[in-house]
Amino acid sequence: MIKKINNLCTLVGLALFVIVIPNTMDPYIMTVINSALMYFIGALGISMMLGMGGQMSFATVAFMGLGAFTTAQLTKTLGMHSVSAMFLSTLIVMAASGLIGLLLFRLSGAYFTFATIGLVQISSNIFTTYKPFSGGPDGLTGIPRLSFFGITFNNLYMWFYLLCAIAVICGLIVERVRRTALGRSLASVRDNEVAAQTLGVNVYMVKVISFIIAGAFAGISGSLIAYHYTSISAYLFSFVTSTTFVVMVMLGGVNSTVGTFVGTILVTMLPEWLRPLTQYMRFLYGIAIILMMIYMPMGLAGIWHTMSAKLSSSLERRFQNGNGP
Repeated sequence: MIKKINNLCTLVGLALFVIVIPNTMDPYIMTVINSALMYFIGALGISMMLGMGGQMSFATVAFMGLGAFTTAQLTKTLGMHSVSAMFLSTLIVMAASGLIGLLLFRLSGAYFTFATIGLVQISSNIFTTYKPFSGGPDGLTGIPRLSFFGITFNNLYMWFYLLCAIAVICGLIVERVRRTALGRSLASVRDNEVAAQTLGVNVYMVKVISFIIAGAFAGISGSLIAYHYTSISAYLFSFVTSTTFVVMVMLGGVNSTVGTFVGTILVTMLPEWLRPLTQYMRFLYGIAIILMMIYMPMGLAGIWHTMSAKLSSSLERRFQNGNGP
């Protein structure tokens, strides 16, 4: 019953989102919404790492930046077709995340988390200073538009529908992973690494594989950002951005795909709703994290699941008592 209620609400909410947003929002807000959809794809990697596997990683923005700048160089400098460039850059990011994962997962717990923070700092410095790859402080401009099947995505509303489709596909992939042997292995690693290893789970490789999948989502997100904005710079992929991604996932629910989507939309829109308080956003995010850890550790998704469970239980009791709905 709970699952049916959640699925129905998800479908209704998604339908309303796709129908209402492009028909009611102005171009500026559409740009913000499109950004949120691209961020959501990258945030799915954090949801998988933290929610499924219990591994706190800040590395998402590093791989997003690698995907974005690689895509830009492949299309702008080498003249590669946009879809091929996106596919190749994602493979490159996956390879890089695999190699880095093999190194970082020699560490565990807080040591791994601090290592990912160091990775973000290193990547941010490279993006800022290495002009042949990233254009240095000025970044890269004039990136060709995304096009396939003869369609060039050159307006915000076309981008909105494309991003919705990609976001749904990526979300379904994550939900599928939850139900596979990999997802169950990640859950066992999250709950108790020693017990998981005793049951035959290769803890080290499971973590690395999840890191690679998270890197793939980050690479796709970075490529889309490059095509959507047609200009990118290092400030988009800084440590400050990585903390914002973690807030998105924690607000929505670390182990919920729909919650991650809601959290991403809320955090992306928050600066627009609280524009007079822009200079205090870091402070507000910090307070929000503390309060969430105390009062809602499972985020908005946890509150929703509690409410739907109570509703389902109430309906079942009424049917059992013969009162009907």
